[in-house]
Amino acid sequence: MASPVIQFKRGAFANLPALQAGEPALTTDTYELYVGIDSTTSGNKFFGSHRYWTRETSSVGSRVNLVEGSSNGSSFISLKSPDSLSGITTYTFPATATDGYFLKTNSSGDLSWDAVVSTFDIAADSGTTDSVSTGSTITFTGGEGIDTAVTDDTITISAEIASDTNKGVASFDATDFQVISGAVGLHTERIQDIAGAMVTGNTETLITVTYQDADGTIDFVVDNDLANYSNTNSAFISASSTNTLTNKTFDANGTGNSLSNVEVADFAASAITDSSDTIATNDSDTQIPTSAAVIDYVGAQIGAIDLTVSTAGDSGTGSVSTSQTLTVSGTANEIETAASGQSITIGLPNDVTIGNNLTVSGNLYVNGSTTQVNTSSMLVEDRTIELGLVNGSAPSATTTWDLGVLFNYYQSSAKKAAVAWEQGDARFKFASVVSDGGGTDNDSPQLTFTTYAPIEISALWVNDCAGQSQVISCSGTTRKLENITIDGGTW
Repeated sequence: MASPVIQFKRGAFANLPALQAGEPALTTDTYELYVGIDSTTSGNKFFGSHRYWTRETSSVGSRVNLVEGSSNGSSFISLKSPDSLSGITTYTFPATATDGYFLKTNSSGDLSWDAVVSTFDIAADSGTTDSVSTGSTITFTGGEGIDTAVTDDTITISAEIASDTNKGVASFDATDFQVISGAVGLHTERIQDIAGAMVTGNTETLITVTYQDADGTIDFVVDNDLANYSNTNSAFISASSTNTLTNKTFDANGTGNSLSNVEVADFAASAITDSSDTIATNDSDTQIPTSAAVIDYVGAQIGAIDLTVSTAGDSGTGSVSTSQTLTVSGTANEIETAASGQSITIGLPNDVTIGNNLTVSGNLYVNGSTTQVNTSSMLVEDRTIELGLVNGSAPSATTTWDLGVLFNYYQSSAKKAAVAWEQGDARFKFASVVSDGGGTDNDSPQLTFTTYAPIEISALWVNDCAGQSQVISCSGTTRKLENITIDGGTW
């Protein structure tokens, strides 16, 4: 549950008033909390202040602040806990102080005074251990191939760049060399690239040489285009050759074979049927008809056809042939029909009477001044009902009318209740008695609210300047306030 907000009475410390018994107050300049005891100024009891502690956050430990008596909390000495603790740790201070000593702790957290150490030992991979006092200088000296440097409080030990006469750090081109566990060797790939470039860059005739870098092989391919070879001693048929073949058989159905650019003129005249030699008089299994011969034959056959079409209605059946006239009839006050040229128009008359039920699968638009439904019940599946449209669209100018739903009932006399948007006050209103002034569009008066109605709900949400939130809820038999600020005011 989102809890309500309770604001204490608050103001400057100098103006703190006498608080009633149990009344809390917060001083906004000294950050102190007071609670009243007996409704007098002297009865205001101090219970805490932000000056004396800093609360922990998700990443920072809490602190205890030591504040000078007249300070308002802007300056203090802070004792801070670690940002993260795994248990309870207690530090016990010694009873008295010792001049020039420092505090140290044992594993139990007991603090004691101890003298400051003035010397310490140093050691290296070779040589003897030495003792150095805190006022002495430690010197780092580099050996062959090693440099040392000191900048401020940083000591840098680095290797020198190697040369023909000096040991140090050397780098290798990763393209040519590989270093494994300190051993340097040539890349096999690099050797292959050099050898492959020598062969691929050579000059060959009708042979293509390619170095395959992926598997380190060299491919040799002989040119298979016969046009590139000499045709002096043998005859080659190539794509650009023009040759006459005699007594040859072409298998057009063979795999990969085809004939192209074959025209009617390439066939013998006896193999073609044209429009002058019609299909009907030259029925043959050895000739191919032209498109003109086919059109002439089909046109002659269609001209001799008289079609009969069956007809059916909601009741009864019939038929009509192409030599007859088909009549489309309407029903008085329900359907009108009209014929003109090649068009038949079927529509509704100006005044339509539906004898039984009417089902509209699409949208229904009523453009009259009044829509009256005389039914005992009305079922609506629409999710929303819109009021106040102007000619079917949202208003485009300022409106002054009230909008709502009116409920007719009888109690001593005929009355109307309403849930409505009252334009003058710009808010929704619930009324048990209203009067409707009538009028349309921007005409006024509209609704007059005489008696307002109570509202009964189980919970309440409010969506205002603070956003959307629940303000009244119920759990068990307890009714609760949520997301509400109870302001005690200022002084």
